[in-house]
Amino acid sequence: MSSSYPSLIHFAGKYGGDFQAALLANANCGGENVHRGEVLGALLGAAHGAARIPDALKQGLRHRAEIEAEIAQFCESLK
Repeated sequence: MSSSYPSLIHFAGKYGGDFQAALLANANCGGENVHRGEVLGALLGAAHGAARIPDALKQGLRHRAEIEAEIAQFCESLK
């Protein structure tokens, strides 16, 4: 078992209702925080939906327009 898995479950359980707090706690923890943060963000995003992700975190994405276009294209392909 990866040493990141227990802390991933901890952050998801403790901060699962607060997307930004979960990611901040993960970043402040150190260790394998980048990889764990990617998985944590995907897990919380899937559990709560994009609407629960703070706009400030989405607005600051580099290449945001391209990411949104790719997501829209993927969603369209599912229809």
